[in-house]
Formats: sequence, structure tokens, C-alpha cells
Amino acid sequence: MTTTQATKWEPLGPDVQAALRQNHNPMQALADGDIPAVVLRGIYPSEQCRRLVARFYERDLVPGLPRPGESIAGKIGFERVDVGTSLGNLFKDPAKFFESAAGTNELYRTLFDGLISPIQVMYDAISALAPGKRAVTAHEDDGRPYGPVIFRCHMPHWGYPPHIDSVRRRTKLTNYAVHRFKHQMAAILLLQPPQKASGGVDSILYRSEWDQDIARREGKDFGDLGAMNADAWHAYARERGIAQCGVGLSEGDLYIFKSEGVHEVPGFTGDRPRIVMATFFGYSPDLPEIYVWS
Repeated sequence: MTTTQATKWEPLGPDVQAALRQNHNPMQALADGDIPAVVLRGIYPSEQCRRLVARFYERDLVPGLPRPGESIAGKIGFERVDVGTSLGNLFKDPAKFFESAAGTNELYRTLFDGLISPIQVMYDAISALAPGKRAVTAHEDDGRPYGPVIFRCHMPHWGYPPHIDSVRRRTKLTNYAVHRFKHQMAAILLLQPPQKASGGVDSILYRSEWDQDIARREGKDFGDLGAMNADAWHAYARERGIAQCGVGLSEGDLYIFKSEGVHEVPGFTGDRPRIVMATFFGYSPDLPEIYVWS
């Protein structure tokens, strides 16, 4: 799919059962681009969100991140603090990536003690939205695991321009097992919302799976697929009438979308960092497992 003229293009939700009533296979509908997202409201209790965020500070996992109620004055020189392992950051050094992932898996064995595991909540939701399939942490054929999720603590005023995330179509990671999946999705659980989201939305999804092959055919160049020229992309999207969907989240909400579609995350304001649990996952209609990684 390249671009699609604006039509009714709305997410499913607000819970798993409602999504399944609206579409018998929501994950395939995402893969086909028929829907922008599945948005599951309040799937992780607010009280659990706050206890988990407090634990990041208790265990000194987020050095430099402002504490609740603390001003960000003088602390806006960095974009975010991560808890976990990122394939996108470490893919050029597989040994370092898998070493980091092993440490992340060890950390998560105790991080959620006494709490509802947000990882299990997310994996159960992904599995339920893909009838007959099971979400598992991605691993190489020799058993080496990836990171199951990553926690990203974003500072105010930072955001992400239009971009795509795809190990097949963007970074082309043919030496990793996750490359075998036909489609790549993303899942985001909001643990701590910002004080004020830009325009009331946390992300904007476009009904377009842009890549360099399409760019050559269309005669358009928006730059790096990981950080496209926002002004040029916005003008093109308006000109072509590309459908878009803004997703606004509250504490404990989870949304799932196709990361190979163009999407952006506007910056936000206030003193409170936005904290999310995020992951990618690979989905193929003919494979029984869904590989999840960060």
C-alpha cells in the first residue's frame, strides 16, 4: 500500500472483546491497512502505572529524569531516558545487543515483583487480537532472546517527525530473526501522561506505507525514513488527501498500530515526562508465533 485517499479510517476498541466484535481478526486488519490502530482503554490500572513509575526512581533506573512535581528548568538538554534494550540503537553490534538484552531480561525478572506484569498484559492483548497466534519474546534460532519491551521516558518539548519503523523496509536487518516476518507492528502502553499533549494527541498515524521504492516512483524525497522532512511530508499528505488518525491516550491505555506506516509523535509541554512501555512485533499470517522485541 502506498497512499490512500481520505475515507473513514478509525481505530478499533475500547477493549479486546469490542475490537473482536468489530473485526474478527484485528491484527490482519492492521496488516492490511484497513484500520489505523487498536486502542485499549485502561487495560493497565492507573494505580499500577504509578507504582511502576515510582519503582524506576526507587531503583535508580532513570538518572536525571525529573521526579513528580519537580521543575524541568535546566533539564531539557536531553531527549529521553530508556530502561531496556533497543535493537534500533545496537543492531550494528549483535554481540553487544544480545548482551544488553540478556541484562534486560534479568532486570525484568524482579522489576514487577508485587505488581501486575505490564509485559504479560501487553503480550496477552497482542495474542488475543490475532486469533490462533501467540506473542512470544523474539529470539534467534540458537535461543538468544531479544529485549521483550523497553520503557521510554521522554522529556517535554521533544517529539518524533514523520517516520517509519521496519527491520525489512528501513534498516533491512537480514541477519536478525525478526526480519522473517512480513509485517511489523508496534505497541505502546502509556504509564505517565504528559501535562499537555500537542493538540490533544499523542501520535498521528498516516494511511501510507512510504519507502524509498515508492519515493523513486513518485519522484518525491522526504529524506531519512527514520526522520522525514515534516513540512514536505505534511504538504504532500494534504495534497494527496492521505487519511490520518490522531491517537490521544490516558494513563493505562495501550494502542497497537502498524509501524511500517508513516507516523509521528508531536512534542508536548509541561514539567512532567511522558513515560511509556513500548515494543515492536513481527506478524505473518502463515506463522503461528508473533515475535515481540524492543
